[in-house]
Amino acid sequence: MSSKLDWKTPKHIHFVGIGGISMSALATILQQRGWRVSGSDLKQSSFTDRLVDQGAIIYLGHKAEHVNGADVVVYTSAVRPDNPELIRAHELGIPVYVRAELLGELMAEAEFGIAIAGSHGKTTTTAMIGLMLERANQDPTVLVGGELDAIKGNVKVGNGRFLVAEACEYFDSFLSLQPFVGVVLNIDVDHLDYFRDLEHIKETFRRFALLVPDNGYLIACGDDQNVRDILPDLPCSVITYGLKDNVEWQAADLDLSPGKSTFSVIHNGQLLGRMSIKVPGKHNVSNALAAVALGNAVGLPFSIIASTLGQYEGTHRRFDYLGTYHGALVYDDYAHHPSEIRATLDAAKSYGAKRTICVFQPHTYTRTKALLNDFANAFSEADIVLLTDIYAAREKDTYGISTRDLAKEMSKTHPDARYVGSLEDAANLLSGELGKGDLLITMGAGDVHHVAEMLLANNRQAL
Repeated sequence: MSSKLDWKTPKHIHFVGIGGISMSALATILQQRGWRVSGSDLKQSSFTDRLVDQGAIIYLGHKAEHVNGADVVVYTSAVRPDNPELIRAHELGIPVYVRAELLGELMAEAEFGIAIAGSHGKTTTTAMIGLMLERANQDPTVLVGGELDAIKGNVKVGNGRFLVAEACEYFDSFLSLQPFVGVVLNIDVDHLDYFRDLEHIKETFRRFALLVPDNGYLIACGDDQNVRDILPDLPCSVITYGLKDNVEWQAADLDLSPGKSTFSVIHNGQLLGRMSIKVPGKHNVSNALAAVALGNAVGLPFSIIASTLGQYEGTHRRFDYLGTYHGALVYDDYAHHPSEIRATLDAAKSYGAKRTICVFQPHTYTRTKALLNDFANAFSEADIVLLTDIYAAREKDTYGISTRDLAKEMSKTHPDARYVGSLEDAANLLSGELGKGDLLITMGAGDVHHVAEMLLANNRQAL
């Protein structure tokens, strides 16, 4: 990172890889501060379109001349060092920041910089906390790793004391942040194309926890043993929460209904009351409890916390209801890790469907290969599983793994797991399979949601 800049004085900032959800959020924040924003990406998206509407200059493709005139350049960890715009920026002596460093600088400006970390649930919990603070009239700045209807997108720029953002562990990105409040939801094995093993991941989360200052707070899930392992002797105040015993904040007497979860909140053994959230599943109760603990830590009364969280209705691609097809309920979810799949299918049970049918698109070759056995055993709550080809994302097909390998492994224990190949093949098969009483859920971090969109488009054409 280059020498510190005055982020409150508008200049010209150029983003290399501006089309990503987190980069576009940072660009929006600085644009609303009066900065001149330009950026480049390989393809157009709804995020780049939104920035253009706000006055940004967006280039398709990467060329050295795009950075000419810029006062600072920001890039993502996915951008290679040989990118011509990065090379030109260094040649011209322009200060260059990686995305997480810019977020850390903005977070440090806030009185309450809040960073939500964890292997799973970051987007949902960030959205819950952001909505809670917004509805409590705190006017926070919120950066969400998904689309939240309540803020009309993935970012809300406020003028209050709070900045709330996801803290991603991949490539150690969250170690560039400067939080006053940290949240650790869980720690699981993932991103083994970067991390050596679980111990390496835990070490990195421990380093994240140590970023919280002595007078700050770490909100930690006490139900997760891996999280507990990183807590001893932290200098900051540690606040634990969970659904089990031996935590400061506990959710009890859960009532899990279709599209709704109701539970009692107990603080240090004292019942504070019952509250409801408009999303299903135990994992979302845990996420909401993290928000409750944080709200209390920053001074919100429980009545305000409960009423504002009760208005949360979910983010896009998190058990997202899309419509019906031949009488079947159709949902989409971002789950792409075995733990997330189990949690989502467990939440689906509350709907009492005749059959739960899942279309799963594995995400990246490295994750599929490293967690093959875990994936094979993650779908026990689904009656039918249709497996599509791996979504490569940033990777090339050089790892000797395919979805056929996953289907073969699943066939040992699952009664009906089928390899179908393309998204179109999955949609065609489902068009004759789905019926009244079924629940279809498409799962994955890639473009598997297009399966549901194809089915619903056919539905509309048939009307």
